[in-house]
Formats: sequence, structure tokens, C-alpha cells
Amino acid sequence: MSSALLRLTLFTKTNCGLCTTAKEALTRVPFHLDQIDIYAPGQEAAQKYMFDVPVVELNGRVAMMHRIDEPKLIDILQNAHILQNAQKSESQQKK
Repeated sequence: MSSALLRLTLFTKTNCGLCTTAKEALTRVPFHLDQIDIYAPGQEAAQKYMFDVPVVELNGRVAMMHRIDEPKLIDILQNAHILQNAQKSESQQKK
């Protein structure tokens, strides 16, 4: 991972109850969140995720899909943040 902030992306669509629940859970998670409607014009994610929304990606990698398990997602984010900080510290020590 780079030293950039962790980035969460929620792939969603309209009229999706699981997506609404996921959005509500993700508003309680302390990270930047991008929301992408897979059916928005020019969006290529429809082919990839049409049967899997909601999908949460962390820095471009799928972290969770379908039902969002909020405690598990928080654990994933905390572990990613710890790893990111460790890598940043390691690279600063090499300088």
C-alpha cells in the first residue's frame, strides 16, 4: 500500500435494499468513501458487479460484497491502517 489515505469505494445501484443498508453502515466508518452507481453513464462496473452489489473495495480490492458486516469491515480497515502505518514507518527508517 502507498502512503496515501485508505480509500473505500461502495459500488451500488438504485432500488437496492442491501445497498441502502451498506450506505448506512459505511457512514459510521471513519474513512473516506466514494459511492459509485454501477449503472451511471460511462461506468464499467456494471458488467463486473451487476449481481454482487453492494460491493466495498478497499484501495481497489474487494473487501466485502452482498451484506456488509460492519464489525468485520471495521476490523479489515483497522488492520489495513495498521499495515499501512507499519509500511510507512519502515520506509522512513530506511531513509
